[in-house]
Amino acid sequence: MDAVSGGCPVRKLTPPSEATAGPDVERVVGPDGDRVVVRSFELARQVLRDEDGYRQAGFGADNVRSQSTMRPPILYLDGPDHRTQRRASAPFFTPKAIEAYRPMMEDLADRLVAQVRPDRGTDLADLAMRMAVEVVGRVVGLTHSSLPGMTRRLNTFFDGDPLSTTLSVRGLPRLLRTHTATFRFYWQDVKPAIRAHRKHPQDDLISATLDQGFSDLEILTESITYGAAGMVTTRELISVGAWHLLEDPELLARFRDGDRESRSALLHETLRLEPVVGRLLRRAERAVRLDGRDSGVDVAEGDLVDIDVRAANADAEVAGAEPLQLCPERALPRGVPAAVMGFGDGHHKCPGGPIAIMEAEIFLSALFRRDIVAEGPPRVRWNPVSQGYDLDRFMLLARQPARIPPSTVPAGS
Repeated sequence: MDAVSGGCPVRKLTPPSEATAGPDVERVVGPDGDRVVVRSFELARQVLRDEDGYRQAGFGADNVRSQSTMRPPILYLDGPDHRTQRRASAPFFTPKAIEAYRPMMEDLADRLVAQVRPDRGTDLADLAMRMAVEVVGRVVGLTHSSLPGMTRRLNTFFDGDPLSTTLSVRGLPRLLRTHTATFRFYWQDVKPAIRAHRKHPQDDLISATLDQGFSDLEILTESITYGAAGMVTTRELISVGAWHLLEDPELLARFRDGDRESRSALLHETLRLEPVVGRLLRRAERAVRLDGRDSGVDVAEGDLVDIDVRAANADAEVAGAEPLQLCPERALPRGVPAAVMGFGDGHHKCPGGPIAIMEAEIFLSALFRRDIVAEGPPRVRWNPVSQGYDLDRFMLLARQPARIPPSTVPAGS
Protein backbone atom coordinates (compact mmCIF):
# COMPACT_ATOMS: atom_id res chain seq x y z
CA MET A 1 0.00 0.00 0.00
CA ASP A 2 0.98 3.60 -0.42
CA ALA A 3 1.27 5.74 2.67
CA VAL A 4 -0.56 8.92 3.46
CA SER A 5 0.48 11.87 5.55
CA GLY A 6 0.88 10.84 9.16
CA GLY A 7 2.32 7.43 8.24
CA CYS A 8 -0.97 5.53 8.18
CA PRO A 9 -1.50 2.85 5.53
CA VAL A 10 -4.22 3.58 2.99
CA ARG A 11 -7.44 1.69 3.59
CA LYS A 12 -7.51 -1.19 1.17
CA LEU A 13 -10.00 -3.76 2.22
CA THR A 14 -13.73 -4.01 2.78
CA PRO A 15 -15.47 -1.15 0.93
CA PRO A 16 -17.52 1.20 3.08
CA SER A 17 -21.23 1.26 2.44
CA GLU A 18 -22.47 4.30 0.54
CA ALA A 19 -25.02 4.72 3.34
CA THR A 20 -22.26 5.72 5.78
CA ALA A 21 -22.21 9.20 4.23
CA GLY A 22 -24.78 11.58 5.65
CA PRO A 23 -25.76 13.63 8.70
CA ASP A 24 -25.27 12.51 12.29
CA VAL A 25 -28.90 11.35 12.46
CA GLU A 26 -31.75 11.28 9.95
CA ARG A 27 -34.99 9.49 9.23
CA VAL A 28 -34.66 7.28 6.15
CA VAL A 29 -37.56 5.72 4.27
CA GLY A 30 -36.83 2.41 2.58
CA PRO A 31 -38.63 -0.65 1.18
CA ASP A 32 -38.96 -2.15 4.68
CA GLY A 33 -40.36 1.03 6.21
CA ASP A 34 -38.67 4.01 7.79
CA ARG A 35 -35.88 3.99 10.33
CA VAL A 36 -33.76 6.49 12.19
CA VAL A 37 -30.14 6.15 11.08
CA VAL A 38 -27.43 7.19 13.56
CA ARG A 39 -23.90 7.85 12.30
CA SER A 40 -22.14 9.79 15.06
CA PHE A 41 -20.26 8.08 17.87
CA GLU A 42 -21.81 10.18 20.64
CA LEU A 43 -25.40 9.55 19.50
CA ALA A 44 -24.66 5.86 18.98
CA ARG A 45 -23.33 5.59 22.52
CA GLN A 46 -26.31 7.54 23.85
CA VAL A 47 -28.73 5.05 22.28
CA LEU A 48 -26.81 1.92 23.23
CA ARG A 49 -26.41 2.98 26.86
CA ASP A 50 -30.06 3.91 27.35
CA GLU A 51 -31.16 0.54 28.72
CA ASP A 52 -34.69 1.68 29.51
CA GLY A 53 -35.24 3.70 26.35
CA TYR A 54 -34.45 1.06 23.72
CA ARG A 55 -34.62 -2.70 23.32
CA GLN A 56 -32.61 -5.05 21.15
CA ALA A 57 -33.94 -5.17 17.57
CA GLY A 58 -30.97 -6.65 15.70
CA PHE A 59 -30.27 -10.21 14.60
CA GLY A 60 -33.96 -10.99 14.09
CA ALA A 61 -34.92 -10.03 17.66
CA ASP A 62 -38.51 -9.06 16.80
CA ASN A 63 -39.10 -12.41 15.09
CA VAL A 64 -37.55 -14.34 17.98
CA ARG A 65 -39.74 -12.59 20.55
CA SER A 66 -42.94 -13.02 18.55
CA GLN A 67 -42.48 -16.65 17.50
CA SER A 68 -40.81 -18.33 20.48
CA THR A 69 -42.33 -19.44 23.77
CA MET A 70 -38.92 -20.38 25.15
CA ARG A 71 -36.67 -18.22 27.28
CA PRO A 72 -34.88 -15.95 24.77
CA PRO A 73 -31.08 -16.21 24.59
CA ILE A 74 -29.06 -13.46 26.23
CA LEU A 75 -28.62 -11.57 22.96
CA TYR A 76 -32.36 -10.82 22.88
CA LEU A 77 -32.91 -9.99 26.54
CA ASP A 78 -33.22 -6.53 28.05
CA GLY A 79 -33.88 -5.13 31.50
CA PRO A 80 -33.65 -7.24 34.69
CA ASP A 81 -33.58 -10.57 32.81
CA HIS A 82 -30.59 -9.43 30.77
CA ARG A 83 -28.75 -8.17 33.85
CA THR A 84 -29.32 -11.52 35.57
CA GLN A 85 -27.85 -13.44 32.62
CA ARG A 86 -24.89 -11.10 32.30
CA ARG A 87 -24.06 -11.57 35.99
CA ALA A 88 -24.28 -15.35 35.58
CA SER A 89 -21.89 -15.36 32.60
CA ALA A 90 -19.49 -12.68 33.90
CA PRO A 91 -17.12 -15.10 35.71
CA PHE A 92 -16.21 -16.70 32.36
CA PHE A 93 -14.99 -13.39 30.91
CA THR A 94 -12.83 -12.00 33.72
CA PRO A 95 -9.17 -11.23 32.86
CA LYS A 96 -8.04 -14.20 34.97
CA ALA A 97 -10.47 -16.59 33.27
CA ILE A 98 -9.48 -15.35 29.81
CA GLU A 99 -5.75 -15.60 30.49
CA ALA A 100 -6.21 -19.25 31.52
CA TYR A 101 -7.02 -20.06 27.89
CA ARG A 102 -3.70 -18.73 26.59
CA PRO A 103 -1.69 -22.01 26.68
CA MET A 104 -4.48 -23.85 24.86
CA MET A 105 -4.75 -21.09 22.26
CA GLU A 106 -1.00 -21.01 21.64
CA ASP A 107 -0.79 -24.76 21.17
CA LEU A 108 -3.84 -24.83 18.91
CA ALA A 109 -2.57 -21.93 16.79
CA ASP A 110 0.78 -23.65 16.25
CA ARG A 111 -0.91 -26.86 15.14
CA LEU A 112 -3.30 -25.07 12.77
CA VAL A 113 -0.64 -22.83 11.23
CA ALA A 114 1.50 -25.90 10.57
CA GLN A 115 -1.13 -26.97 8.03
CA VAL A 116 -0.13 -24.13 5.65
CA ARG A 117 2.01 -25.78 2.98
CA PRO A 118 4.38 -24.61 0.24
CA ASP A 119 2.85 -26.80 -2.48
CA ARG A 120 -0.88 -26.18 -2.04
CA GLY A 121 -2.96 -23.23 -0.89
CA THR A 122 -4.75 -23.39 2.47
CA ASP A 123 -7.86 -21.29 3.08
CA LEU A 124 -7.23 -19.02 6.06
CA ALA A 125 -10.98 -18.83 6.72
CA ASP A 126 -11.02 -22.57 7.46
CA LEU A 127 -8.08 -22.36 9.88
CA ALA A 128 -9.51 -19.29 11.62
CA MET A 129 -12.89 -20.99 12.02
CA ARG A 130 -11.24 -24.08 13.53
CA MET A 131 -9.43 -21.83 16.00
CA ALA A 132 -12.58 -19.92 16.93
CA VAL A 133 -14.75 -23.04 17.25
CA GLU A 134 -12.40 -24.74 19.69
CA VAL A 135 -11.88 -21.65 21.83
CA VAL A 136 -15.58 -20.79 22.06
CA GLY A 137 -16.34 -24.48 22.54
CA ARG A 138 -14.16 -24.46 25.66
CA VAL A 139 -15.87 -21.36 27.07
CA VAL A 140 -19.37 -22.67 26.36
CA GLY A 141 -18.66 -26.31 27.23
CA LEU A 142 -19.06 -27.88 23.78
CA THR A 143 -16.21 -30.31 24.34
CA HIS A 144 -17.80 -33.73 23.92
CA SER A 145 -17.86 -34.14 20.14
CA SER A 146 -15.60 -33.99 17.10
CA LEU A 147 -14.07 -30.54 16.57
CA PRO A 148 -13.83 -30.90 12.75
CA GLY A 149 -17.41 -32.18 12.65
CA MET A 150 -18.74 -29.33 14.79
CA THR A 151 -16.84 -26.84 12.62
CA ARG A 152 -18.50 -28.23 9.47
CA ARG A 153 -21.95 -28.13 11.04
CA LEU A 154 -21.56 -24.55 12.23
CA ASN A 155 -20.12 -23.45 8.89
CA THR A 156 -23.19 -24.84 7.15
CA PHE A 157 -25.47 -23.12 9.63
CA PHE A 158 -23.81 -19.70 9.40
CA ASP A 159 -23.32 -19.83 5.63
CA GLY A 160 -27.10 -19.55 5.32
CA ASP A 161 -29.31 -16.82 6.70
CA PRO A 162 -30.31 -18.50 9.99
CA LEU A 163 -32.55 -15.63 11.07
CA SER A 164 -34.55 -15.40 7.87
CA THR A 165 -38.27 -16.08 8.10
CA THR A 166 -38.93 -15.57 4.39
CA LEU A 167 -39.68 -18.76 2.49
CA SER A 168 -39.25 -18.89 -1.26
CA VAL A 169 -38.62 -21.59 -3.83
CA ARG A 170 -35.19 -20.12 -4.53
CA GLY A 171 -34.23 -19.98 -0.86
CA LEU A 172 -35.70 -23.36 0.14
CA PRO A 173 -32.48 -25.43 -0.35
CA ARG A 174 -30.48 -23.04 1.83
CA LEU A 175 -33.22 -23.01 4.48
CA LEU A 176 -33.26 -26.81 4.56
CA ARG A 177 -29.46 -26.97 4.88
CA THR A 178 -29.58 -24.48 7.75
CA HIS A 179 -32.28 -26.40 9.63
CA THR A 180 -30.51 -29.72 9.01
CA ALA A 181 -27.26 -28.28 10.35
CA THR A 182 -29.08 -27.01 13.45
CA PHE A 183 -30.58 -30.46 14.05
CA ARG A 184 -27.16 -32.12 13.70
CA PHE A 185 -25.48 -29.50 15.90
CA TYR A 186 -28.02 -30.22 18.61
CA TRP A 187 -27.79 -34.01 18.52
CA GLN A 188 -24.06 -34.37 17.83
CA ASP A 189 -22.60 -31.46 19.79
CA VAL A 190 -24.99 -29.84 22.26
CA LYS A 191 -26.88 -32.89 23.55
CA PRO A 192 -23.72 -34.92 24.38
CA ALA A 193 -22.33 -31.89 26.21
CA ILE A 194 -25.54 -31.49 28.23
CA ARG A 195 -25.52 -35.16 29.24
CA ALA A 196 -21.89 -34.95 30.33
CA HIS A 197 -22.41 -31.71 32.26
CA ARG A 198 -25.42 -33.10 34.12
CA LYS A 199 -23.19 -35.91 35.42
CA HIS A 200 -20.07 -33.82 35.96
CA PRO A 201 -20.66 -30.04 36.13
CA GLN A 202 -17.85 -27.87 34.81
CA ASP A 203 -16.83 -24.23 35.09
CA ASP A 204 -18.45 -23.17 31.82
CA LEU A 205 -21.63 -21.70 30.36
CA ILE A 206 -23.51 -24.96 29.85
CA SER A 207 -23.19 -25.84 33.53
CA ALA A 208 -24.26 -22.30 34.43
CA THR A 209 -27.40 -22.56 32.28
CA LEU A 210 -28.22 -25.99 33.73
CA ASP A 211 -27.97 -24.49 37.22
CA GLN A 212 -30.54 -21.89 36.16
CA GLY A 213 -32.97 -24.54 34.92
CA PHE A 214 -32.55 -24.00 31.18
CA SER A 215 -34.16 -26.63 28.94
CA ASP A 216 -32.10 -28.48 26.34
CA LEU A 217 -33.54 -26.36 23.52
CA GLU A 218 -32.82 -23.17 25.45
CA ILE A 219 -29.22 -24.30 25.86
CA LEU A 220 -29.12 -24.95 22.10
CA THR A 221 -30.20 -21.38 21.37
CA GLU A 222 -27.61 -20.00 23.80
CA SER A 223 -24.92 -22.16 22.16
CA ILE A 224 -25.88 -20.85 18.72
CA THR A 225 -25.87 -17.28 20.03
CA TYR A 226 -22.39 -17.61 21.50
CA GLY A 227 -21.33 -19.44 18.34
CA ALA A 228 -22.40 -16.52 16.17
CA ALA A 229 -20.85 -13.96 18.50
CA GLY A 230 -17.59 -15.75 19.20
CA MET A 231 -16.87 -18.04 16.28
CA VAL A 232 -17.91 -16.27 13.12
CA THR A 233 -16.87 -12.76 14.16
CA THR A 234 -13.47 -13.91 15.43
CA ARG A 235 -12.90 -15.77 12.16
CA GLU A 236 -13.46 -12.51 10.29
CA LEU A 237 -11.19 -10.53 12.63
CA ILE A 238 -8.36 -13.00 12.07
CA SER A 239 -8.91 -12.95 8.30
CA VAL A 240 -9.12 -9.19 7.91
CA GLY A 241 -6.11 -8.73 10.19
CA ALA A 242 -4.05 -11.12 8.07
CA TRP A 243 -5.18 -9.37 4.89
CA HIS A 244 -3.98 -5.99 6.13
CA LEU A 245 -0.64 -7.46 7.21
CA LEU A 246 -0.06 -9.29 3.93
CA GLU A 247 -0.92 -6.18 1.91
CA ASP A 248 1.54 -3.92 3.76
CA PRO A 249 5.12 -5.18 4.37
CA GLU A 250 5.87 -2.30 6.77
CA LEU A 251 2.78 -3.08 8.82
CA LEU A 252 3.74 -6.77 8.88
CA ALA A 253 7.26 -5.93 10.03
CA ARG A 254 5.80 -3.75 12.77
CA PHE A 255 3.55 -6.60 13.88
CA ARG A 256 6.40 -9.11 13.93
CA ASP A 257 8.76 -6.80 15.82
CA GLY A 258 6.18 -5.59 18.33
CA ASP A 259 5.30 -6.92 21.72
CA ARG A 260 1.95 -8.43 22.73
CA GLU A 261 0.51 -5.05 23.67
CA SER A 262 1.41 -3.39 20.36
CA ARG A 263 0.07 -6.33 18.34
CA SER A 264 -3.21 -6.18 20.26
CA ALA A 265 -3.41 -2.42 19.67
CA LEU A 266 -3.03 -3.00 15.94
CA LEU A 267 -5.89 -5.51 16.02
CA HIS A 268 -8.13 -3.10 17.93
CA GLU A 269 -7.44 -0.44 15.30
CA THR A 270 -8.12 -2.96 12.54
CA LEU A 271 -11.50 -3.74 14.09
CA ARG A 272 -12.27 -0.05 14.41
CA LEU A 273 -11.57 0.41 10.72
CA GLU A 274 -13.17 -2.86 9.60
CA PRO A 275 -15.99 -3.66 12.08
CA VAL A 276 -17.27 -7.19 11.59
CA VAL A 277 -20.78 -6.21 12.68
CA GLY A 278 -21.71 -3.25 10.51
CA ARG A 279 -25.03 -2.20 12.04
CA LEU A 280 -26.73 -2.40 15.44
CA LEU A 281 -30.53 -2.10 15.63
CA ARG A 282 -32.65 -0.93 18.52
CA ARG A 283 -36.41 -0.37 18.96
CA ALA A 284 -37.42 2.81 20.81
CA GLU A 285 -39.47 2.18 23.97
CA ARG A 286 -40.49 5.81 24.35
CA ALA A 287 -40.46 9.07 22.42
CA VAL A 288 -37.12 10.87 22.51
CA ARG A 289 -35.27 13.61 20.65
CA LEU A 290 -31.86 12.77 19.12
CA ASP A 291 -29.81 15.88 18.33
CA GLY A 292 -26.54 15.63 16.45
CA ARG A 293 -24.03 18.27 15.42
CA ASP A 294 -25.72 18.89 12.09
CA SER A 295 -29.22 17.43 12.41
CA GLY A 296 -31.92 16.21 14.78
CA VAL A 297 -34.78 13.72 14.72
CA ASP A 298 -37.83 13.16 16.89
CA VAL A 299 -37.91 9.42 17.60
CA ALA A 300 -41.36 7.98 18.31
CA GLU A 301 -42.10 4.97 20.48
CA GLY A 302 -41.69 1.86 18.32
CA ASP A 303 -39.30 3.48 15.83
CA LEU A 304 -36.40 1.37 14.57
CA VAL A 305 -33.04 3.01 15.28
CA ASP A 306 -30.24 1.86 12.96
CA ILE A 307 -26.72 2.52 14.28
CA ASP A 308 -24.17 2.58 11.47
CA VAL A 309 -21.10 1.17 13.22
CA ARG A 310 -18.78 1.85 10.28
CA ALA A 311 -19.76 5.52 10.30
CA ALA A 312 -19.55 5.83 14.10
CA ASN A 313 -16.09 4.25 14.08
CA ALA A 314 -14.97 6.75 11.44
CA ASP A 315 -16.40 9.77 13.24
CA ALA A 316 -13.56 12.29 12.98
CA GLU A 317 -14.60 13.91 16.27
CA VAL A 318 -13.54 10.68 17.97
CA ALA A 319 -11.16 8.89 15.60
CA GLY A 320 -9.27 12.07 14.73
CA ALA A 321 -7.39 12.64 11.49
CA GLU A 322 -7.54 10.09 8.69
CA PRO A 323 -10.43 8.07 10.17
CA LEU A 324 -10.54 5.80 7.11
CA GLN A 325 -6.90 4.77 7.48
CA LEU A 326 -5.35 2.11 9.69
CA CYS A 327 -3.18 3.92 12.26
CA PRO A 328 -1.77 1.56 14.94
CA GLU A 329 -0.87 4.45 17.27
CA ARG A 330 -4.17 6.31 16.92
CA ALA A 331 -4.89 8.48 19.95
CA LEU A 332 -8.51 8.36 21.07
CA PRO A 333 -10.29 10.54 23.65
CA ARG A 334 -10.43 9.34 27.23
CA GLY A 335 -13.21 6.79 27.75
CA VAL A 336 -13.38 5.71 24.10
CA PRO A 337 -12.50 2.01 23.61
CA ALA A 338 -9.61 1.17 21.29
CA ALA A 339 -11.98 -0.50 18.82
CA VAL A 340 -14.51 2.35 19.30
CA MET A 341 -17.83 0.56 18.52
CA GLY A 342 -16.12 -2.58 17.18
CA PHE A 343 -17.44 -4.63 20.13
CA GLY A 344 -20.61 -2.59 20.56
CA ASP A 345 -21.39 -0.53 23.65
CA GLY A 346 -23.80 -0.39 26.55
CA HIS A 347 -25.41 -3.38 28.25
CA HIS A 348 -25.22 -5.49 25.08
CA LYS A 349 -21.50 -4.86 24.54
CA CYS A 350 -19.74 -8.08 23.56
CA PRO A 351 -18.33 -9.66 26.74
CA GLY A 352 -15.94 -11.82 24.72
CA GLY A 353 -14.06 -8.93 23.12
CA PRO A 354 -10.85 -9.53 25.10
CA ILE A 355 -10.97 -13.23 24.17
CA ALA A 356 -11.31 -12.37 20.46
CA ILE A 357 -8.37 -9.96 20.53
CA MET A 358 -6.15 -12.43 22.42
CA GLU A 359 -7.16 -15.26 20.11
CA ALA A 360 -6.44 -13.21 16.96
CA GLU A 361 -3.11 -11.95 18.33
CA ILE A 362 -1.98 -15.48 19.19
CA PHE A 363 -3.06 -16.96 15.87
CA LEU A 364 -1.55 -14.22 13.69
CA SER A 365 1.68 -14.25 15.71
CA ALA A 366 2.00 -17.97 15.06
CA LEU A 367 1.11 -17.53 11.39
CA PHE A 368 3.65 -14.80 10.72
CA ARG A 369 6.48 -16.51 12.51
CA ARG A 370 6.53 -18.35 9.19
CA ASP A 371 7.16 -16.82 5.76
CA ILE A 372 3.60 -16.69 4.45
CA VAL A 373 2.30 -15.33 1.16
CA ALA A 374 -1.21 -15.13 -0.28
CA GLU A 375 -2.22 -16.42 -3.68
CA GLY A 376 -4.48 -13.39 -3.99
CA PRO A 377 -7.03 -11.38 -2.02
CA PRO A 378 -9.92 -13.17 -0.31
CA ARG A 379 -13.44 -13.22 -1.65
CA VAL A 380 -15.55 -10.56 0.07
CA ARG A 381 -19.24 -11.31 0.60
CA TRP A 382 -22.04 -9.54 2.45
CA ASN A 383 -23.43 -11.18 5.57
CA PRO A 384 -27.15 -10.43 6.06
CA VAL A 385 -27.02 -11.34 9.77
CA SER A 386 -24.06 -9.22 10.88
CA GLN A 387 -24.62 -6.57 8.17
CA GLY A 388 -20.88 -6.85 7.59
CA TYR A 389 -18.40 -8.78 5.53
CA ASP A 390 -17.50 -12.45 5.17
CA LEU A 391 -14.00 -13.26 3.90
CA ASP A 392 -13.17 -16.66 2.45
CA ARG A 393 -11.10 -18.32 -0.27
CA PHE A 394 -8.09 -16.56 1.24
CA MET A 395 -5.51 -19.04 0.05
CA LEU A 396 -2.15 -18.96 1.82
CA LEU A 397 1.16 -20.59 0.95
CA ALA A 398 4.25 -21.11 3.10
CA ARG A 399 7.65 -20.58 1.54
CA GLN A 400 9.01 -23.55 3.50
CA PRO A 401 7.51 -26.61 5.25
CA ALA A 402 6.49 -26.24 8.87
CA ARG A 403 8.12 -27.82 11.83
CA ILE A 404 5.07 -29.19 13.63
CA PRO A 405 5.44 -28.58 17.38
CA PRO A 406 4.46 -31.30 19.82
CA SER A 407 1.01 -30.75 21.27
CA THR A 408 0.71 -29.79 24.92
CA VAL A 409 -3.06 -30.16 24.86
CA PRO A 410 -4.43 -33.58 25.80
CA ALA A 411 -5.38 -35.75 22.82
CA GLY A 412 -9.00 -35.52 21.80
CA SER A 413 -9.48 -32.11 23.41
